[in-house]
Amino acid sequence: MPARDIFHESVKVALQKDGWTILREDWYIEVDSMGLAIYIDLAAQKLIEAEKDGLRIAVEIKSFVGDSNMTAFQKALGQFLVYVKAVKKQLHEWTVYLAIPVDIYNGFFLKFEFIREMVDEYDLKLIVFHPGTKEIVLWRH
Repeated sequence: MPARDIFHESVKVALQKDGWTILREDWYIEVDSMGLAIYIDLAAQKLIEAEKDGLRIAVEIKSFVGDSNMTAFQKALGQFLVYVKAVKKQLHEWTVYLAIPVDIYNGFFLKFEFIREMVDEYDLKLIVFHPGTKEIVLWRH
């Protein structure tokens, strides 16, 4: 099992504050019959009472600490694309999100046109959170 991101608990609490139920942490998904597998940080569900149907999300949390922002973005985008394929292969009703801190969103994702283009081109779904208040600031669907 991989090490948890430093913001794992912040995102977990933020999702719970937003009405989500955490179903799994460190979600192990086998992607082929030869034992190839991935771990996704969180799996959550939110009930929509009007529809009587549940929304389900898989969340990969990235702190962007350590590497340059560009290197961290490259790694995060690669993981996101792999996770989308793995989840859709087995669980069609789930949506994969990348959770990032608000300062990274404002200072990197919004700042650079190239990053905005990549986010649009690959339909990167984002949960932007504030690590201090443990709240979700923005959903990009």
